[in-house]
Amino acid sequence: MTRPRAFAAIIKNNHILMVKENYPDGSFWTLPGGGLEEGESFEDAVIREVKEEVNLDVKVVKYLFSGRYSRGEERCFLVSLLNDREPTLGYDPEAGDNQTLSEVKWHSLESMKDDLHVSRVLKALHTSSNNPFLRQNEA
Repeated sequence: MTRPRAFAAIIKNNHILMVKENYPDGSFWTLPGGGLEEGESFEDAVIREVKEEVNLDVKVVKYLFSGRYSRGEERCFLVSLLNDREPTLGYDPEAGDNQTLSEVKWHSLESMKDDLHVSRVLKALHTSSNNPFLRQNEA
């Protein structure tokens, strides 16, 4: 079964917001996001997923890149915050009692520059982690 997904790059003060996912065989940090619901656009999905996973209201600034994952296409978007709220851990409504989200954290771009998706975000922005654009309160 295919299921396209959308995820967000939220950058603020040279940091990127990530969520930690825990599974029986290990855990990892990733960008907030998830699968599209029936009839939903990638842009609408990324806004909904950010709200669900990190309790933030965002707007899409620009499309960054597409890729493939085990269940289909994935698209990443640069998003900006609509208010000054701090992120808090949300939930995945589809997971029910089997939640995999365990933490939300701002990571420095430098510390995550080798992460698969973060490296693609940086490349799509045509910049390095010391670029003034990334230090601004963009998101």
